[in-house]
Amino acid sequence: MKRTISLLCFFALIITIGAPPVVEKSNDDQPQPDSKDNDTADDVLNKLEYGRYLKEVVEILESDPEFKKKIENASLDDIKSGNIAEHLSLVQHHIRTQLDEAKQREMTRLKDLVGQRVRNLNERQRIALARADPNGKMLKEFLPQHIDHKNSETFGQLDLERLIRHASKDLDELDRKREQQFKEYEMQKEYQRRQKLSKLSIEERKRLEKLHEEALEKKKKHPKVNHPGSVDQMEEVWEKVDNLDADQFAPKSFFQLHDINSDGFLDQGELEAIMLKEAEKIHDETPEADPVEKQEEMDRMREHVMKEFDKNNDRMLSLDEFMLGLNGTNAKNEQGWQSIEDNTVFSNQEFQDFSEKLAPVSTSIPPHQTPSPASIQQAQAQPEAAAQRPPLPAVQVPPQAQPPQQQQAHIPRAPNNS
Repeated sequence: MKRTISLLCFFALIITIGAPPVVEKSNDDQPQPDSKDNDTADDVLNKLEYGRYLKEVVEILESDPEFKKKIENASLDDIKSGNIAEHLSLVQHHIRTQLDEAKQREMTRLKDLVGQRVRNLNERQRIALARADPNGKMLKEFLPQHIDHKNSETFGQLDLERLIRHASKDLDELDRKREQQFKEYEMQKEYQRRQKLSKLSIEERKRLEKLHEEALEKKKKHPKVNHPGSVDQMEEVWEKVDNLDADQFAPKSFFQLHDINSDGFLDQGELEAIMLKEAEKIHDETPEADPVEKQEEMDRMREHVMKEFDKNNDRMLSLDEFMLGLNGTNAKNEQGWQSIEDNTVFSNQEFQDFSEKLAPVSTSIPPHQTPSPASIQQAQAQPEAAAQRPPLPAVQVPPQAQPPQQQQAHIPRAPNNS
């Protein structure tokens, strides 16, 4: 599911919900996606503590057509130099009034929030805080910093910048959490497989292990995968997805064709759609295909292309960035692509730690009875998936492995006025 909320070129809030694809053939041994993971765009924003305020600001700014038009026509230099602030000051009076009122409501909410956090302190903590901070300066640590607290009367440029920056950072955290959830999903699958094998006879266990190893090898023997972002990949999408003449491939026309909302940028959702063809080569060729793994593959491809092409880190690709990236050395197809099937997701130690959380007694099968599957060898980290992940709470044991929430919520970076 995808929902796009259009807004100015530097403040386009793009929410992409990647629901796992429908699988026509079910497999009893294959964990099925949970329907509750099909969140809406509002559900994603609501994960932000200030999500309601963010949505309100977006809606207010969108309601000023002249302001929106000026922002859309602004150059990158105008944004970086800070000249964009002049446009914010020229919005209609009633729009500024609505922004001011929205900020006042948010500040009232934050005051209540700080009060609640202080009330949640025990007596000893409150006494210590009062002694260490008689003037209340330390209370600033309790305040979320997505708002300009020094200006309590009006909504200004700094409010907009802080809101963009904090939303971008926090939504990045959701992306990193998604990758950690995927790792736990894969470990849960392996844990359940081993549990099932541990209840079988040695002969039956060896038979199923052999089938498992054969399935893993078969998944690796997929059609050639183009390097994400390469000319070869774009040409194949042009010919086989867009059904256009291969000899007539034109990068600019390709960009415009896949710029679905015609805002002059490829956002992360539009870019992910371009990656679908490559992900299908890897994950739609066998009965064991897992839609959750397919979605994760697309996520990683998208992140890789953004890392290589997005020079100003605004989480969107302009035509210039797309053309430069397509012609750059990093986009050559001979690099290939290391898929999820080519690299293990977790290490032996990570799996052992995970297993100990789920059961007091390990269900590991003795090495002399079971060959070590490739899926639990030491992970070889990919450059695009090397970001550290935030710690998650202890895993609750479900009857079957549950897929991670497939979601990407994206918002561009604020203009840099330095």
